[in-house]
Amino acid sequence: MPPFRRLEAVTFDCWNTLLRERDFRVARAVRAAALVEVARSAGAALSDEDAATALARAFDRHVELWERGVASGAPEIAQWALDAVGVGGADAARLLAPRLEEASLGGGSEALPGAGDVLERLRSLGVRTALVCDTGLSPGRVVRELLARAGLLSLLEVQVFSNEIGVPKPHPRVFEAALRPLGVRAGRAVHVGDLRRTDVQGGRGYGMGTVRIRAVFDDGAPFPDADAVIDAHDELADALEAIATRR
Repeated sequence: MPPFRRLEAVTFDCWNTLLRERDFRVARAVRAAALVEVARSAGAALSDEDAATALARAFDRHVELWERGVASGAPEIAQWALDAVGVGGADAARLLAPRLEEASLGGGSEALPGAGDVLERLRSLGVRTALVCDTGLSPGRVVRELLARAGLLSLLEVQVFSNEIGVPKPHPRVFEAALRPLGVRAGRAVHVGDLRRTDVQGGRGYGMGTVRIRAVFDDGAPFPDADAVIDAHDELADALEAIATRR
């Protein structure tokens, strides 16, 4: 990886950029079982299938809000799912929410090939690194644990999560929160992620260079593409060098 010209920081998306789930069905089943148990403790009989349906619909509501730039997460999803199965009250939601959040800890996730190597190399060259992550059912505290298990957390100097800052990408506040502690201006930074609407539009809107990685997901959403598109982390060095040279 060559020394970069004028590039001072690289921020990374998390899911499908640095981490990927091995089998999302595991966490989904754990969450459905948790909803069944909490509903039963409140006196409501619920099948696994009905629980899974309620959670899926609640998550769809979360996605709809996310697409409108509104942050929500496990506390809201828990309440929506409980309401859908006829279990009201904040106490049940408070019991369910942490179990929804922590289900991903048992589901298994792993670093994308080369992710750790590229972070280590950037740091060795003096390029600052940060995470900018939209959260859903897994909040920042859980994602930090997953990153630590994958050996990546210590390589990210700053970690910004939508559930902690209050807005998701592409809001400029999340990118500002990542770069400000590093003392780096947007024009000297590049954001790497897999989604055009949030990662590419968000980074570009804040004045950063952008790289879209399609190692796990090739986003075909109708938004302008990044300054560079790569298929794997071993292509990132050349992409960053090309962007840095032009800026």
